[in-house]
Amino acid sequence: ACIQNVLQSELEDLAITQTETNITNEQLLHVIEEQKNKLIVLKNEIKSTKEQRQKQDYLNDDLNKKLKELQERTRQYQLENNQTEERYQLVCKEKDDLKLRLQQAFDQLNQKDKAKTDLEKMNLHQKHTIIDKEEVITVLRKEKDDLQTRLSSVAGEKLTKGNPAITDLGDPDRPMKIGEKYGELYDNEWTDAMENIKTVKQYYHGLKDSEIEEIIIHHLHRLLKCCYYDCLDRSDQQIRSLGKAFAETMCMSLTSDEDFVNLPVCKEASAFRKDKSKEFANVLYQNKSLCKNAIDDWKYKFKNINVMQLLLTSEFFEKCVHLCWSMVIQDPKMYLDEDLTPNTPFDKNTYKEFVRSGDRVAYVVWPALFLHKDGPLLFKGVVQAYWKKS
Repeated sequence: ACIQNVLQSELEDLAITQTETNITNEQLLHVIEEQKNKLIVLKNEIKSTKEQRQKQDYLNDDLNKKLKELQERTRQYQLENNQTEERYQLVCKEKDDLKLRLQQAFDQLNQKDKAKTDLEKMNLHQKHTIIDKEEVITVLRKEKDDLQTRLSSVAGEKLTKGNPAITDLGDPDRPMKIGEKYGELYDNEWTDAMENIKTVKQYYHGLKDSEIEEIIIHHLHRLLKCCYYDCLDRSDQQIRSLGKAFAETMCMSLTSDEDFVNLPVCKEASAFRKDKSKEFANVLYQNKSLCKNAIDDWKYKFKNINVMQLLLTSEFFEKCVHLCWSMVIQDPKMYLDEDLTPNTPFDKNTYKEFVRSGDRVAYVVWPALFLHKDGPLLFKGVVQAYWKKS
């Protein structure tokens, strides 16, 4: 019974022990399960930590790379800064040198300005001195010229009287010079007058420019010839009137123009008139004493008083008056050729062709000028020519 009790007691203890063991196993399983869960969490954390570490390593590598690049840039910047500093120092030195040179240049300029001012003062003083001396020289030259003129007029009058081959080379209005001016009148003022085509055209409706040009040529030619003949009449009338008055006063019986010209008073008047040629020509032009009847008795179907009035106010006519007056007061008188007859041959040694060539005269553009009547040619005339039809 004891043994049974003991066994029963041991069995009960075993049952209790087994119960406790079961409880303990469940607890252990529960703990193991918790530890497994924790292990899984830890593994995940380790994995995450590894990933983060990898990312961090990548970032660190990238940062290291950028750091190296920044260091290299910093080194380059430092190098460039050093070079810039060297250049800056060089520029500062050049600037100082330029300032010095500029100051030296300003100093030299001031010295030159002062020298220039001094020279200008000296120059002005010398100019005044020269002007004073030139005035004295001018007075002396005028006195000398007056004396030479008086001497030449006395000594040369008998030599040159009526002899065109002997001329005073100091005379600006000697025949050769007049011939040159006559050519210049045709080349210059005559050409300028031909530019009035538009103005003249208003008086000739329906005509072409070439026809208007021919009309102007005829009016210019008429004006030149009228001026020449009016000057001839005025010149002869002066000497004739003066000689007649002198002859009547002195109770002299004179009939021919040659007798009047040979009177001493007429000789002196001719010499005086030649000396005052420009002044007298100016009076003739300003008083409109010439060519008052240029249109009258002119048998030209296209003549026009308006065109003639236009040309009478031109520089061409003013020059005509001066030249024609200079021609007619020469001794002997210079000769403006008579008009050539239209449709007749012309001498090409005396006339040259205008625009068209030919052997016949259509009309005279510019009359020839001779030293005197039947004398040598001074300036060739101009004709509009045409060829005679066979």
